[in-house]
Amino acid sequence: MGNRAHPAAKGGRSKGYRGRAGRSRSGWWVAGTATAAVLVAGWLGFRGHGAVRATGLVGTAVGDTAPTFAVQDIQGQTVTLAEGRPTILYFVAAWCSSCAYGESQLRQVYDRYGHAVRMITVDVDPQQDTPQMVATFAKNYGGPWPAVLDQGQRLTRLYHVTSLDSSYLVNPQGVIANAAQAPLTAAAWQARLQMLVSRPASA
Repeated sequence: MGNRAHPAAKGGRSKGYRGRAGRSRSGWWVAGTATAAVLVAGWLGFRGHGAVRATGLVGTAVGDTAPTFAVQDIQGQTVTLAEGRPTILYFVAAWCSSCAYGESQLRQVYDRYGHAVRMITVDVDPQQDTPQMVATFAKNYGGPWPAVLDQGQRLTRLYHVTSLDSSYLVNPQGVIANAAQAPLTAAAWQARLQMLVSRPASA
């Protein structure tokens, strides 16, 4: 298979909504925290909808085969992009307020679908955040799914992440079905997942 870089990797900022955006002290672009703006971003910041035609390429565009990886989460467990279930990758920082909102929306998705949908939270800021901070973030806003502190920013680079709140939805065949650069509502996630999950499953 060929390899293709996401357009955001070629320089400049990604085109996702950021509200009153600005760089954090770590250099990450952060969305505004106004609730109404975040809700709009959850719908408009999404790329890809409906059936996805596979491109046959490995990359981060909708239709590409998602890059595979094997990393350790904050519990020391190996996390991989295994096929067979829809997987959500959500890129955050523990200090990011809009990320906390997005994580809480994923908790609602988990409460509805349980283990029928796999989730992985990736903290992209190992310079500022510690494993304990990531654990606290996950405890306060997330759920019982893997949380990774991206030491060396391996996943950040692999998925060409240029702003916080970026996410990817990978279908059970390992193909990227949707991508976003803003925190999404639980309703927005469910609208995309209904085509990939036959029915909600209890956790």
